[in-house]
Amino acid sequence: MKKVRENGIDGFWGLVIFIGLAVACFIIWLATGLATSWLIATLLYVAMASCFLYTTLIGKQKIWDQQLPQITLSTDTRALDIGCGHGMVLFKIAHRLPAGGHITGIDIWRQQDQTNNSMATVMQKIHTDGLDQVAAVQTADMRELPFADNHFNVVVSSLAIHNVKPKAGRQQSLREIARVLQPGGQLVIADLGFSCNAYRQELVRLGFHDIQVTGTGINGWWGGPWMPTLVLRAIR
Repeated sequence: MKKVRENGIDGFWGLVIFIGLAVACFIIWLATGLATSWLIATLLYVAMASCFLYTTLIGKQKIWDQQLPQITLSTDTRALDIGCGHGMVLFKIAHRLPAGGHITGIDIWRQQDQTNNSMATVMQKIHTDGLDQVAAVQTADMRELPFADNHFNVVVSSLAIHNVKPKAGRQQSLREIARVLQPGGQLVIADLGFSCNAYRQELVRLGFHDIQVTGTGINGWWGGPWMPTLVLRAIR
């Protein structure tokens, strides 16, 4: 049986740009008689591409491995994974859920957000792992969630909300999260640094409390420390 990956490459074209710039600088380095400045530029873009690839394939998994033990899971857990993609976070939670708990993942399955993004492959892995009673996925837009008010007591999202354009769409997504999350429910978002800071302001307006935003170090660098991943935790 074909192995189903729980992860893909986020922002694939960003990685392509870094690699393309490295190749271009290398060619110029050769054409200019091995000028030191172009060699430095080549090595810089190679380092940025390597950092990006590490974060998307390994680093973000480590981020969630550190965050998940802090999320309270019980037999009453009803969790929602916003923009679940290949299901990396969904499966990590599903395997930790006590009997009776459940997690739902939603996505619009766009390839530009994550390579080989497909609901069918996630459903296949749910079945293969024997999680049919614990986990489910469906197609849904985070700006208009197809769930009743106060339906969930845990909401998570990994590097997904920033993909919504424009800013008003991201604000609407946060309003929808507030609508479906029960009072006292837990919210954990891992996303790009500038996005998380904007989310914090909107969540304060929506009445969330105990809001904490923390860094993730090198595990969350998208090419370098100037493009970090932050983790936002809050209580509804």
